[in-house]
Amino acid sequence: MKKKVLVAIILVLVMLTPISCSHNKNSSQVSVSGNSTAGDNAGYSVDLVTKNDYKVNDEIVIGDNSDIIAKQGEFTDKVYQHAFFLGADGNGNIITFNSDTNNIESIDSHACLSVVMNIMEGRKNHVYTIKKLGDIVVWDECPHGDQDPATDPTNGSDWVMYFADLKTKAITKIDEYEKGVVVPKLAQDGYLCPDQIYVAPNYVSYATFNFNPAGKVTGVVKLYSISTHQLEILDYLIEDLTKYSFASPNVSGEKMVWSKVLLDPDGTYSGCSYLYDLKTKIKSKLVTDENMIFPLISDNYIYTQGEPNKTFYDTEVCIYDISKNTWVYKINNGYSPYKPHKDVYLAGLETSGKYLLWSSGINYGLTIFDQEDNKLYNLAPVPNHVETDEIRGPQLLDGNLLIWHDLKYGSNEDDRVSYKYIFLK
Repeated sequence: MKKKVLVAIILVLVMLTPISCSHNKNSSQVSVSGNSTAGDNAGYSVDLVTKNDYKVNDEIVIGDNSDIIAKQGEFTDKVYQHAFFLGADGNGNIITFNSDTNNIESIDSHACLSVVMNIMEGRKNHVYTIKKLGDIVVWDECPHGDQDPATDPTNGSDWVMYFADLKTKAITKIDEYEKGVVVPKLAQDGYLCPDQIYVAPNYVSYATFNFNPAGKVTGVVKLYSISTHQLEILDYLIEDLTKYSFASPNVSGEKMVWSKVLLDPDGTYSGCSYLYDLKTKIKSKLVTDENMIFPLISDNYIYTQGEPNKTFYDTEVCIYDISKNTWVYKINNGYSPYKPHKDVYLAGLETSGKYLLWSSGINYGLTIFDQEDNKLYNLAPVPNHVETDEIRGPQLLDGNLLIWHDLKYGSNEDDRVSYKYIFLK
């Protein structure tokens, strides 16, 4: 009997061990990650019962915008009109990606454009998702990456992921499509080319699909080390792919978060979030009586999207203090600037440096949270009437660049003529 128990324990530990992946093939145009060896990660899961001690909405101190704004202005030159903004460099130049030429470009304060590097180097693919942090740019590409995923006959297969160092211009392959991976037509987030890519100092993390140890295709969370070129699978989805998916795997320091999300029959989402220690390999489920999903981690804080699911328009921003094991701040549609408007829901969380940004559905204003002083900043105050300009496409990008464009009331996206920006301190 003791022998059977011992064998069972060993099997469980083996199943929980993250599997290292190496599918890189030689290329004359890129270097190949060469140290992808199996690690000795025998991680395990625990429940971390969290506490609530919220300051909610107007209980949170409002800061003075001049304390955090370094520079602001408007891009009116045509050079910005068809660019994908990636962030800013240390000199205050705007870094963009041109999908027509596959060039990473730099635009200075005089709207003068220069090419930093070309990332495709003759390959016939199209970039699907691209992210920047410092001098590192990470992207994935596939044959039909420029199409609506619903019209891609390959469902995003044959994808490849790379990173480029903007200083050295070196391109390195991170990962690629695993031959034979096919998902059900109704799979949640079922496009094979990853769209959830997160870049942290020394790490790239993302959710994708792969074979589990039993040979079955399922959702996985992957982590790549830029310094060691080691690629690992940290978690396997054991639930039905047509109902569940992994989301938001991202890193800060030696901590990582992600969530497991269920699409409910009524079209709402529920699930749970995890905190993973890269050193100890312990995965902690954040146990709470609220529905916390889509987490982002930044130093000592975890930001999540709270989903009460009483209506389709009650999504909240909830902030968890790791050191205190306590949920400490909450912002929702009860915040005074949002009250005059209907259908305000807070989603699309983004971080850069010490700042957190979210979308409020139809945006009439922009509010951010500063984790250093724990204050809210109303950078574009919400007016009290509804027939006003809307803020569209707000993005908080690398280099503390906040960017958006205004849409005149009653007009459409084709009418946009300029972008507004703020450099945060």
